Amino acid sequence: MSTIVAGRFERSLDADAALEALRRDGFSQAEIDAFNVLPPGQHALSPLGGDVHSDAGAQHAGTGAAIGGALGLVVGLVIGAIASLHLGAPALWIIGGGGALIGAFAGVMGRLHDATRRDHTPEHPVEMPAGRMIAVCVDRAGSGDRAISVLRRHGALELGRTQGQWRDGGWKDFDPRSPLAAV
Repeated sequence: MSTIVAGRFERSLDADAALEALRRDGFSQAEIDAFNVLPPGQHALSPLGGDVHSDAGAQHAGTGAAIGGALGLVVGLVIGAIASLHLGAPALWIIGGGGALIGAFAGVMGRLHDATRRDHTPEHPVEMPAGRMIAVCVDRAGSGDRAISVLRRHGALELGRTQGQWRDGGWKDFDPRSPLAAV
C-alpha cells in the first residue's frame, strides 16, 4: 500500500496548473495520476445501477415515512369521519388514505438532507462531487507536505490523504464512495 494525497478540482485550468507545478516541484510522471470523477450515482458500482443501494442523506427517510404516514392517517381519518357525515362512508377511507400518503411524503422529505463526511458508513457512503482529481503518490520522504502545498495553492477541493494501490503511475483502487482523510 502506498500513501496517496489527492485533491478534486472544479476547473480544468486549475488542475492543469497544479499538474505543471507538481512536475516543476520534482514529482515524476509515475507519481502523478489525473482523472475525472463522475457525478455521484454514475459510477455503475451497484448491480442494479448507480453506486449504492441507498444514500447517506436518506438513511432515516424510512422512519420519517412511518411517522408521517401514521400521523397523516390519524388526521385523515378525523377529517374523513367528519366528511363522511355528508359524503358517505367512502369519504372516510379516501380522505384517510390520502392523509396517510401526504403524511408519509412529508415525513420522508423532512428526513432527507445532503450527506456530510460524518454520515459516511459502508452501507451509506458519501460520494464526492464530480470534478477532476489529481492524486500524488507520496511514498518518498518529505513529498507529502510538498504535494499538499501545491494542490492547496492551486485550489484543490476535498484535499485528503489515504492508503491505496499505486501501480504503473496510477491509483488503481480509487473508490469515489470512500472519503479521503482530511489534511
